[in-house]
Amino acid sequence: MNVFDYLKYYGNYTFSEREFNEIDNVIFSILSYVNFNFIVSKNRRRKITLNEASYIYDLMHDSKDNKNNILAIRQAIKLLKKIKDVPRFKDVLVYNYRYIGNDVSQFSAITFEISNKLCYVAFEGTDHLVSGWKEDCKMSYKFPVDAHRYAIKYLNKFMFFNKKIIVGGHSKGGNLALVSSMYTNCFVRGKIIKIYSNDGQGLREEQIKSDNYNKIEDKYIHIIPNNSTVGLLLKHKDNYRVIKSNAVGLLAHDAITWQVDGSSFMDAQLSNFSKVLEIGMESWLDKYSDEEREKFVDCVFSVLSENNIQSLVQFKTQIGLIFKIFKSLKNVDLTVKNMITDLFKVLSDTNKEYKWFNKNE
Repeated sequence: MNVFDYLKYYGNYTFSEREFNEIDNVIFSILSYVNFNFIVSKNRRRKITLNEASYIYDLMHDSKDNKNNILAIRQAIKLLKKIKDVPRFKDVLVYNYRYIGNDVSQFSAITFEISNKLCYVAFEGTDHLVSGWKEDCKMSYKFPVDAHRYAIKYLNKFMFFNKKIIVGGHSKGGNLALVSSMYTNCFVRGKIIKIYSNDGQGLREEQIKSDNYNKIEDKYIHIIPNNSTVGLLLKHKDNYRVIKSNAVGLLAHDAITWQVDGSSFMDAQLSNFSKVLEIGMESWLDKYSDEEREKFVDCVFSVLSENNIQSLVQFKTQIGLIFKIFKSLKNVDLTVKNMITDLFKVLSDTNKEYKWFNKNE
């Protein structure tokens, strides 16, 4: 069973009949990938239901428009259509929508009002914009990045008055949920009851060891699939919850593949595939200084810029683009070439474990 099956068996219970659970958390975090521009208001006083938002979205967007979207967005749109008439979700109010997408940053957040006493603040993960992916890479040598600042500002601006707050997100959105909760003001932090990072990357070591992290650690829930990739990047404490996915490799990052048992996810053990990747990526990052990491990121993304690549969708629509990029990478700085070689060695070792897993599964 996955979240779509959960809707069939659990969707008829309202939140007053069955309390909020970890699967509801993932559903709201997935929905944050939907482009709610001109549908959901930036104003907290102008709220609409998820049922209304879904119908308006259908009126504004042709189903063919979604074919070339990245997987996370396609899954989010599919989920929005599924929940519009589900009693548990159809009357949930949505508002405070923000989206920023430019040459240097990508950020989005939305508030789901579950009841008059509880709301879920969802931060979007990385979408199709290359600037968002570069921002993810910047997290390896810089803190905070622009998306962190936007997330902190978002939590601070909307004080949520008499409501308790659950903060969450998937992938980069989980990282933003954690960071914004760490650095929000004490008034808002006191209202936060849970912080969910759903396969979100970790932090730099300085932040992990900071007082700000200690202040929220007891509320922080880090969920990763047993074949995790993204959720094990950067530094983190080993207090994550491992759950079962029916996919391996990068596909396990898709929250729709996470296996459900009733109102919770199925527990699992971290796979050797993920362990090899975690050790390899940590060793690779530790080998290089912040300055070298920055040089690597700037160089790689300048190659994308030189090829006029602004969106991942271009890789699906422009055949041969990947070969142009590899050709351009031949001209990069020697240090960057060495870093690329080392990175491919890590990915090669991980791929061997991936093939072994498939062979013996």
